[in-house]
This record gives sequence, C-alpha cells and structure tokens, in this order.
Amino acid sequence: MYDLTALREEFPVLEEVIYLDNAATTQTPVRSVEAICDFFYDYAGNYGRGTHRLARETTARCEESREDLADFLGAYPEQIIWTGNTTGAINLISQGFSWKKGDEVLCTALEHHSNLLPWMALKRQGVKVSIIPQKGGYVDPDSVSDMITSKTRVVAVTQMSNVTGTIQPVDEIADITHDADAVIVVDGAQSLGHIPVDISKMDYLAIAGHKGLLGPQGVGALYAEEPQTLSESQYGGGTVTSVSFSDVVLRPPPARFEPGTPNIPGIIGMGPAIRLVDALGAEEIADHEEALGDTLFDALEEIGQIEIFSPRGSPVVSFGAPGIHPDLLATRLDEMAAVCVRSGMHCAEPYSRTFCDLGTVRASVACYTTSEEVLILADTLRELFDSWDPDSEPEYVPEPDRWEKSRCP
Repeated sequence: MYDLTALREEFPVLEEVIYLDNAATTQTPVRSVEAICDFFYDYAGNYGRGTHRLARETTARCEESREDLADFLGAYPEQIIWTGNTTGAINLISQGFSWKKGDEVLCTALEHHSNLLPWMALKRQGVKVSIIPQKGGYVDPDSVSDMITSKTRVVAVTQMSNVTGTIQPVDEIADITHDADAVIVVDGAQSLGHIPVDISKMDYLAIAGHKGLLGPQGVGALYAEEPQTLSESQYGGGTVTSVSFSDVVLRPPPARFEPGTPNIPGIIGMGPAIRLVDALGAEEIADHEEALGDTLFDALEEIGQIEIFSPRGSPVVSFGAPGIHPDLLATRLDEMAAVCVRSGMHCAEPYSRTFCDLGTVRASVACYTTSEEVLILADTLRELFDSWDPDSEPEYVPEPDRWEKSRCP
C-alpha cells in the first residue's frame, strides 16, 4: 500500500474540507500545478507552431504527456488523441463515422449523458438508437447478444457507472460486439485511474483527464485502436501538411484530429499526474477505494435512515434520505462539517431517476481519501438526523441556477 500521508501533501485543499466529490472531479496534485506554472513562467510557446526554443520546449512537453498516457494504457502515442474532455472524445467518434439510414447504435441504460446524447443526436440521420437494459446497476452480456443485429455498428458502454460505481463486463461485451462486426466504445471517465483497465479488446476508450488520472480540468483524450478509420469532423491549423485553394493534404493521426491550439498547460499538467497514478498502482488504488466503500456502506447502513443505492465496496456511493431533498442534504453536510458531496441527477438522469425523481446524494472517494473522512460523513448524517424536525423545517426550494441541474458531471 502506498504512503497515504505523503500522498495527501500533494493536495493542500484536503486540509480544509472533507472532499468526497471525486466522481465529478478529483483534486490536482502540486506537481501538476507546478508543471503548469513552469510552462507559463519559463517557456510558454505554441504547440507545433515554430522552431524557436520556446515552441520546441512546449511541443516536447506536450508529446511527453501523450507518451505518458500511452505508456499508462499500454498503447502507442499515435493512438492517443487529445480532446477537451470525455464528451469531446465520444463526439469525435460519433461524428467520425459515415452513417446511413438504418444503422444502429446500442447504449446501456446506465450511461452518463456524454455517452448517450451524441448517439441520440444521430437519430436525425436515420440511425436507430436502442437501450440495453440494466438490472441492479449491471448490464447482462446476454442482453447485448439478444439485441445486437447485423445493422449494429457501435455498442457504447460505461466501464464504471458515475452514479453507483458498478463495473460492467466490458471484455465479454466486446467479444459479442466484435462477433457482430461492430465496434465497442467504452466510457472510461470513472474507471481509468480507479481500477486496472485493459484496452486489448477496446476499439475506443474515452478518457477524462480530471478524474481518476488526477489531471487538470479541460483535458481529455480518445484512445483509438485504429485512428485512421475515423473521419475528421473538425478542421483547422495543425491538421494539415499543405493547403491550396484546390486541395488539402491532412497530417496523419493523431494530428489530423487535433485542430487549433490545444489546452497546452492542461496537457503539460497531465504528465506528472499520470506518472503519480502509475507510481501508486491501479491495483493498490482499487483495493484502497474498495475498502473505503465497504467502510462507508457499513457506516451508512448502521444509521438506519439511509437508502443506499450502490453495492457494498463501491467507490461511488449514491444514497438518499426519505423526505429530505438531496440538495438540502448535501448543503447541510457542507455547512455542518465541510463535507463536499454531489447531489442531483449526476448527468445520468435516466439511471438516477430509477432511484428517486429528485436524484441522489453521491459520495465518491479517491486514492487520497481516508477512512476517517468517510466516517465523518456518516457521523455528520447521524447528527443531522438526530436533530431533524420536519415540522419545523421550512420547505426546501432549490436555488435557481443558470445551468440545468442535470448538467452536473
């Protein structure tokens, strides 16, 4: 097991709060922030845009991060395409295929909106989108076998649910998909950096930089086993070798899929974060987070007034308290003990609504979370319920927000 005390020194904010909203975004380690500052202070130039020393240094550091991610996955650098986030990665795939009327996509009933809406948008082109059912947070591979047809081109599945943390049998689903001559698109936003991930049967893996990989926000990536089979859907600087008014010659992947100036400081910050996660070890992180999930599950179960929607041992624990709005519960946890959790639909509304029309409260751990922190969450809930008087409690009305509540990641 890694040194948890030493690890937490990389995340100063953990001295101020009990941070349990890691499924939305993890904290970024000091080493990544320092790398970003070094870029701005010492060598800020544009990526791939010049021969002077600052441009060369910038380009080299960005490519180092690409190599770090490729090494972490067991891939080749040319199979890694930088995007802004997981959402951008999945849209790159959905827009990178030539679709025809009658084509079919299978999605699961567990999906984050990012792995649902890009496929649903294809309905305008006559593509059929079918939903693979879930039971208890899991997809049965037999259901995939029953639904897949000769017209199915894509099976899209999350590896780990961002609502309940359930892990899907991706390898089995991939075998079924490939037997039907379709491709599998895996949403790895919640899994990568939390559990060991084997890409050997994945055609595409959508990656979030700011979750289990501990990187900064605004950076994501797409692993594509055969990137040359995708069609480019955006064009611009950096994607071409030559341009005339009559012809355009595109660069080979991944450059042809990365138009314009990327999030250079974010990409540079990814390298140290990935190396930190790699040094900790996926198995060790998974064991640590599973133990925390057990601890939290048992503590919540002992309270007796909690409905737990996640399985025991999950690093993502969704729960609710009958009669108390999830937003109110999350707000009180923050006010009483600086416990930061998420409430609402978690941007997976169809799945979240199977538990409650108002959504759930979600506590999610990370490699740096301690057992003391999850017990503070449970103790604070117990204190809240001991003093709760529904008759004297004013009706809770969620504060208006300029974004839709379901926008929450």
